[in-house]
Parts: sequence; C-alpha cells; structure tokens
Amino acid sequence: MTTDVAASAIGVATTVGGSSAAWPDGLWAGSVGWLDGILRSYYGIHEFTDDPSCILRVGLSRARAQLKLSDGTEIQADELIGTLHFWNEHLPRYNANGPNLAWACALRDRAFYSLRMFSEHIASEPAWQAVQAFRTETTLSTRLGTLQIKRLFQRYGFEPVPTNPSLMARLHGLGECFVMWGLTRAFNPAALPRQPFLRDRHELWISRRVLMLRYAHRSSGIANRSRYRRGA
Repeated sequence: MTTDVAASAIGVATTVGGSSAAWPDGLWAGSVGWLDGILRSYYGIHEFTDDPSCILRVGLSRARAQLKLSDGTEIQADELIGTLHFWNEHLPRYNANGPNLAWACALRDRAFYSLRMFSEHIASEPAWQAVQAFRTETTLSTRLGTLQIKRLFQRYGFEPVPTNPSLMARLHGLGECFVMWGLTRAFNPAALPRQPFLRDRHELWISRRVLMLRYAHRSSGIANRSRYRRGA
C-alpha cells in the first residue's frame, strides 16, 4: 500500500468518523447490515445455526496455494476448504468504559461454544465431509506483534500461515478496513475510538483433525459465570 493511498484512506475515515455521531444508529446499522449481506451472499457465507450465542458464520472456498499445517495436514492449491467469519451481530459489545473481564470471558466462551457447534455440524453434514482444513482471516491492530497474535489464536487451535499478498490483495485489505470500520460503528460503537483504521491482516488455519479433537463431543453450554451483561 502506498503512502498516498493510506493517507487518503485515513482522511476519508476521519471525515466519515467526524460526522457519523450525528447519523441515526438504526439507519447506519441497517445500511451496513445490507452491504454486509450482499458481500456474504457474493462469497457464499451463511449461518449454520440460529443460536444467538453462536458468533460464527461459515462458507466453502478454494485454497489459494499449497500448504502444510503443523499437524501434518496437507492442502493442495484449489482444494475445497472451509472459511470461518465472525457473526458481527452476535459478538458481545463493549460497554461505555471499554472492554472488561466480563466482556473478555463472554467472548472466550462464545468462541469455544461456536467452534463446538461447528464441529458437530461438519460431522453430520455431507457437504463438509471432504473438507480437511478451515481458514479465517482477521484484521488486528499493528500494535500486536506476530508472536502475540500466534499465542492468542493458538489457544483456539489456529495457526498463522505467512502470505505474500499481491497488489490486488493489498487493495482488498484496504477495502476490508473500510468494512470493518463500518461494522464496528454499527454493532460495537463503543469500540470505535479504540480501533485503528489501518490494520494488519492475518491468515489463520485449523485442520479438521485439530478442530474435531479440541471441540467435538464437548459440553455445549456457555458458562453462566461469564455471560456478558451490557453495562457490566
């Protein structure tokens, strides 16, 4: 990404951010939700459950390149894979004071719960039987180093896979920064001042084997002690 493009993007975001507080939240959330729905339809991303505690949507895609995961699972270029995406409307919100322990525990429990549900789903659905690995992409603050990111997602069984993005991939990443800003503004507005506009993109993978070993046939309830209450 060139300096001029980055500066232009930041300028647009700043202008929009300065005026967004005056926009009706319902109109903004509805508009962003409509755009998000179009993008999900285009990429084939869908819900696999109607459980309000699930924070994941899923899809099927093709591997962009050959890779080998740490458990020995090998994926060939163009092989069918699964993709995982956050269900933004179901993510626990910050309260006015920002993230706290209750919020962190709620997010952790919902993540484990959602992965358990997904492992049960792919075990019973024929369309997922041939899928041997799952990819997710996340955009995180540049303040987080690679080591911290690796440790964070290893808790859930994911591993980062290095990529060498093309110019088109970088432009796509810039577009995702705009989308992430809009989704945060719509569904978690208290987090907006704490989120940088430009973020690093990371590709994370988990094999079917690891997913099933870690999450299949586990207790499916979310711990009551860590349920997030708005304003806690």
